[in-house]
Amino acid sequence: MPYVELISKLIAQGHEVHFAMRSLHKVYDIFGENGVIWHQAPIILPRHVEIMMPIDSFPKILHHAGHDKPERLAGLLMTWKNLYNLIDPDLFVFDYSPTAMLAARSRPGKKLAIGTGFHLPPSIQTILTPASLSDTSTAQEDTAAFEKRVLGVINAAFKQLNIQPLNQLTDFMDADEMILRTLPEMDHYPDRTKARYGGIMKSPPGEVPIWPPSPGPKIFAYLKVFETLPSLLETLNQKQYPTLIYGDKIPQEIMQRFSSDSLKFAEKPLDMDSIGQTADLAICNAGHGGTTELLLSGVPLLLLPLNGEQNMVAENVERLGAGLSAPHLHPNGMTEKLDTLIKEPGFKEAAQRFSETYKGSNMTNLSDTVLKTIDVLLNSVSG
Repeated sequence: MPYVELISKLIAQGHEVHFAMRSLHKVYDIFGENGVIWHQAPIILPRHVEIMMPIDSFPKILHHAGHDKPERLAGLLMTWKNLYNLIDPDLFVFDYSPTAMLAARSRPGKKLAIGTGFHLPPSIQTILTPASLSDTSTAQEDTAAFEKRVLGVINAAFKQLNIQPLNQLTDFMDADEMILRTLPEMDHYPDRTKARYGGIMKSPPGEVPIWPPSPGPKIFAYLKVFETLPSLLETLNQKQYPTLIYGDKIPQEIMQRFSSDSLKFAEKPLDMDSIGQTADLAICNAGHGGTTELLLSGVPLLLLPLNGEQNMVAENVERLGAGLSAPHLHPNGMTEKLDTLIKEPGFKEAAQRFSETYKGSNMTNLSDTVLKTIDVLLNSVSG
C-alpha cells in the first residue's frame, strides 16, 4: 500500500516498473491498471520449514523464510536470478527483501535499499534480539550462535552458486543507497551511526471515520487476532467508550459477537489523517508503520506486541512516554494500562510533543525522498 503513490509517479515519468511481491491476492484492488507489471516473488511456505520459537530476531525470520537449508536457499536465489534475467533492471529497489538482495549481489545495476531499522540492521557482528540488547550473556550467546548458523546456510548456498561468501550476516545489505523508513526515535537500533532517516510513507487515503455517538474518549484500534482479543473487546464494550476497530483477519463471528452501539468494526481501511485528528487513544499490535504514523498525529498508544520486532517498537514508544505496552496480553494487564492511559494526561502530552517535533518536516513524505534518490541513481546510470 505505501508504494502506490511512488509507483504511480514513476510510471508517469515514463519508467517501466516491475513489482515482485509475496502476496498477489489483493494486487488488483491496490494497483488496478496503473501500468505496473506484477510478479510473484519467490517464497518458501512456512509449512516446509521448521519454525523456531520464539520468533525474536531477524536471523530467525530469515531461517523461516527459507534460509534453513543450503539447497532450499539456493533454489530461492536461482529463482530470483531468473526473474532478474527476464526483467534486466537498471535499478533495484528493495524493501524488506534480504533474499532478493542476496540474489542481486553479483548482478550489475544500481541498488536502493529501503526498510525499517529492524529490516536493515546496522553493520554489526551480531544482530541482537530485543532480549539480548540488555539481557544476559547467555541470551547474547544464543543469538550469536543462531546467527552463525544462518550465515553458514547462506554461504553454503553461495558456494553452490559460485558467489563470494559473506563475512557477516549484515553484509547482505549491499546497496548504492540506503534509506531507513523510520525516525531516529523509532529506530529498532537507537545507537546506529551514519544513518539516513527518510521518515515514513503515509497510509493512502481511506474511509472517513464515523464514531459511535456514545460519550467518552474516542478509541481507534488496528489489531490482528490473538488469544485474549475477545477479553479486550469485552472490556471495551463494558466501558462503552466510542470505539472504531479495523481488524486484520478478525473472524466474522468475533466481529458480530462484539459489535455494539459503542463499538464498531470498519470493513475498509480508515483514513489515518482523520483518525489522528479525532482519536483520543489508539490500540495496536505495535507494527512499526501504523504506530509511528499515529504518534506523528499526537495520539497516545496502548501497544499489544505479538513478536520480538513489535516489542522493540513498543519499547521505543514507552521510552518516549507516549504509550504503554502489555506484551503478555493478559486481560487484567491490558485493562489496567488502558485505564492508566485514559486517566493520566502525560501520555497524550508526550505524544503531542513528539508530533510537534516533526510538524512541518518532510518526515511523512518518504515517497518524494525515494523518488529523488531514484532519479539520482538512474541519472548516474545514463551518465
